[in-house]
Amino acid sequence: MKFCLLDFVCLFWAILLFAGCARQIDPAVADREVRALLGNAPGFDWEVNSTSRLAAPSGTQFPFSPKDDPDARRVTERIQQEDAHEDGNQSIKLERDEWRENLPLLENGNVLLDLETSMKLALLHSSEFQQQKEELYLSALNVTYERFRLQPKPFFGVSSEIENAAEGSQDALDSRARAGFSGVADQGATWVASLASRLSIELSEGSAKVGGSLANLTITQPLLKGASKRIYKERLTLAERRLLSDARSMEQFRHGFFLGLATGNNPSAGPGKSGLASPASLSSSSVSGYLGLLQDAQKIRNQEANVAKLKDSLAQLEAAFEAGRIGNRLQVDQARQALFGGQSSLLASKAAFESRLDRFKQSMGLPSDLLVQVDEGYVEQFRLTDVRLVALQEYLNRILKMVRNPEETPQKEDLSAFGRESLTMQNEVAKSLAGFSADRLVLRESIPSRKKWYARLRARTDLQELGMGTEAFADEELDLVVSDLNVTFVRLSGEFADYWENLAELLSSFDVLPIDQARGRLAESLNELTGMFLELSLARASARLESIVMEEVEVDTAKAWKVASVERLDWMNARAALVDVWREADLARDDLRSDLDLVLSGDLGSDQLGSGNFKSSDSRVGVGLELDTPLSKVFERNQYRASLISYQQARRSYLAFEDEVLRSLRNFNRLAKLSQLDFELSRAAVRGAISQVDLARL
Repeated sequence: MKFCLLDFVCLFWAILLFAGCARQIDPAVADREVRALLGNAPGFDWEVNSTSRLAAPSGTQFPFSPKDDPDARRVTERIQQEDAHEDGNQSIKLERDEWRENLPLLENGNVLLDLETSMKLALLHSSEFQQQKEELYLSALNVTYERFRLQPKPFFGVSSEIENAAEGSQDALDSRARAGFSGVADQGATWVASLASRLSIELSEGSAKVGGSLANLTITQPLLKGASKRIYKERLTLAERRLLSDARSMEQFRHGFFLGLATGNNPSAGPGKSGLASPASLSSSSVSGYLGLLQDAQKIRNQEANVAKLKDSLAQLEAAFEAGRIGNRLQVDQARQALFGGQSSLLASKAAFESRLDRFKQSMGLPSDLLVQVDEGYVEQFRLTDVRLVALQEYLNRILKMVRNPEETPQKEDLSAFGRESLTMQNEVAKSLAGFSADRLVLRESIPSRKKWYARLRARTDLQELGMGTEAFADEELDLVVSDLNVTFVRLSGEFADYWENLAELLSSFDVLPIDQARGRLAESLNELTGMFLELSLARASARLESIVMEEVEVDTAKAWKVASVERLDWMNARAALVDVWREADLARDDLRSDLDLVLSGDLGSDQLGSGNFKSSDSRVGVGLELDTPLSKVFERNQYRASLISYQQARRSYLAFEDEVLRSLRNFNRLAKLSQLDFELSRAAVRGAISQVDLARL
């Protein structure tokens, strides 16, 4: 048995290629290549955090089979029989339970949701955010393949067969091995370099011979169609351009993710969307998301305050009717009907809030049964009602109802106990009065800004065209509000001080008063206190209402357009997408050209079994041309025409994209001005409602 140097080289190459390919199919290598491509892309790490609900329950690279549907499992077993994969069992979980241990829990076991905590939880648990990161990973993975496709690629193959040429001849095992590299060079030239060898074993004798070694190099250079880097590197170019586009989309989605969590509207669709995307535009001022939750919570607080006031009004009307001061029961029935309507609306609002809260938890990637508590401190500056005062009003209404009912308070001791409970409200009322004083201080500090804002409103031409003159937003209105609130504060402070003294004196005189007289005087006193609570609540609401300063938002459309055309990531992608469509048309045009290839080929080796030596007589060099004329390229012609139409459509879509951006900027400017006016008109409406309630109280 004879071996030549080339045979050892073939064997060495085979071992080397096998080891290199084994390393390349390792998924960890793909991860390293993607990391090298993306670098330090902000917010990008496709690997799920171990504390996330999305973390895989198994620690293996390939997951266990989950439990199958019984009917579907029977179908699989009927077709694949004993080769069917092993079915999973009920113990296999699709998520870990440990993620709950890392939740930021309060002492009561609830998760306190403020905007910052909500964002942290969403980044950790949101399946939508995780999917976008994985889309960017897949885009980078495609680039790694396209780069590999243009690199020199190794190959190795072996074929064997047993030959029996004729009767009486010996059987022989003939094996051929071939190894080498193939690749693409500049200007689209393809090349193949290979080494081949032949091994023949006489099965009866056990002898072996190696020979027939062959070295080959073939180069094919396109001369017309495809004769350019622009053509043969097109797939790599497209993959890297799409990766750039997806990276921009990921960054825009990352910014918009916070906006979506806060307001319920993420303007970015994220990576993986090819072609021209429609720009996001602001169509309304309504919000959902976290701010929507706060809006609903504030609505509930307002409704609770309204129900408390309706209960107080009903109690007073019932007392007046029983005392004979109202001869017609219609007012009592109307007040009771209004109370029922308010309670019904309150229950509906609470149910809607819970439903929205469940949807918000799902948007963060959390289960809807997770116990959470929304932090309402963010809207404290916009809350008109005093929550403590509302609770006191509810408590006082219950006391008043008990005092008026002889069955509930049959003894003077019972009445005295409720009276003493009312005295314990002094501290809370003092805190509310101190809060009222602080509200007045904030109001005084905001008056200069309010007057400047009024001046800008009076100067608006659109309001003047509507007939809203300078009297619509007069500075004197603000001065009058401040003056009235100052007077109200001084008067209420004195009245509350006198009231507590009078209530204490009344309770001390219970020993000498008949029970009916004691009941009547205590009920009258508590009724007076409810009226004072209501007046204090209205005064604080008025002070807080007038303290809110509207920040002016003005957008110069032309300037915003110029900035957006340079800075908006989706606009960058839109321009690149238009060029991509043009490039597709350019490639289609190249396909119309003739196929003319220059082929260079050379072999060096020996075909004689057992020699193992190269011979010049067994070597050859060839040069040739391959021509394929475009006589039957109807398909390519149609593709070219279709690509031209596609470009024109994309060009029009791009122009529509620019038009939509301009429209959205102009619309935002209009909505900003409209919202500013609506806010002031709504403030005036609330001011009028407060006055009406105060008049009704009087």
